[in-house]
Amino acid sequence: MKIDVFFTPTGFDDAYLRERIAVVIDVLRASTSIIAALQNGAKEIIPVEEIEEAHNAASSLFSERPLLCGERQGKLIDGFDLGNSPEEFSSDTVSGKSLVFCTTNGTRALVKSKEAKSVVVAGFNNISVVKEFILKLEHADNHLAIICAGKDNRFSIEDALCAGLLVDKLLADKKTQLPLLPSDSAYAAKTLYEKYRGNELAALKDAEHGKYLASIGFAKDIETAAKIDSSQALPILEDNALRLYKLEARKFKRVD
Repeated sequence: MKIDVFFTPTGFDDAYLRERIAVVIDVLRASTSIIAALQNGAKEIIPVEEIEEAHNAASSLFSERPLLCGERQGKLIDGFDLGNSPEEFSSDTVSGKSLVFCTTNGTRALVKSKEAKSVVVAGFNNISVVKEFILKLEHADNHLAIICAGKDNRFSIEDALCAGLLVDKLLADKKTQLPLLPSDSAYAAKTLYEKYRGNELAALKDAEHGKYLASIGFAKDIETAAKIDSSQALPILEDNALRLYKLEARKFKRVD
C-alpha cells in the first residue's frame, strides 16, 4: 500500500482516486463536527460545496426537512440551523436526523474525493479507528490518499499534523500484514508531527485558523478538536452521504 499525503485538495484527479482509499482531514472543524454528529446519533450527513446546493438538497432529497448545517468565515450561514462547531451537534439536537453540511473547506474536499474506492473522515478525535480501517486485510490491494482540506487551497498546519499522526500510527503498527510504502509527502507529514508530538493543542492554538476561531468565540472547539482518540466514530461516504461505519476495533485509550 502506497501512502500519499496531499496538503491541499489539489494535485489529483478522479482516475487517481478510483482504486484508492481517501482519508479526508479538516481538523478545524468539519472533521471534528462530522465525527461528533455521527457519534451522537445523526442518521446521515450530506456534504455539499455551495449554499444553494444545500438548500436544493434539503428541499428535494428528503420527505422531512433535514437540518442545514455549515459555515462561511467560521460563522453560521444565514437561514441555517447549525454552524460548524462540534458543540452544536449534541444527541438532543441531531439524533435520528439527516443533516446537509456545507463548509468552506471540509465539505469541498469531501466532494472532490468522492470518486475514491472508499472515503473516510478523520480527525485527531478518531485517528486510531481510522488506522484500523485502513489496515484491514481487504484493503491490501488499495493505495491510500490522505487529503488535507487546508484553507482556501492553501496549507494548514493542523490538517498536516493530523495526517502525520495517521502516517505515524500506520507505520508503527506491528501487527499489520500490509506492506506500507510512504511517499515523500507522507514522510514530510510524519516528520512535522514528530516535532509537535504531545503538544497538539498548542499547535492548533498557534495555527492561523486556530487563532481566528478563538478570536470569534470558538476557543473551546480547538480543545475538542485536539483530543486524540476521544471517539471511535468512523464516518464513511456512501451514495453521497456520510454514515457511521461499524468496525470491530479495540478500545483505544483516550489522550487528553
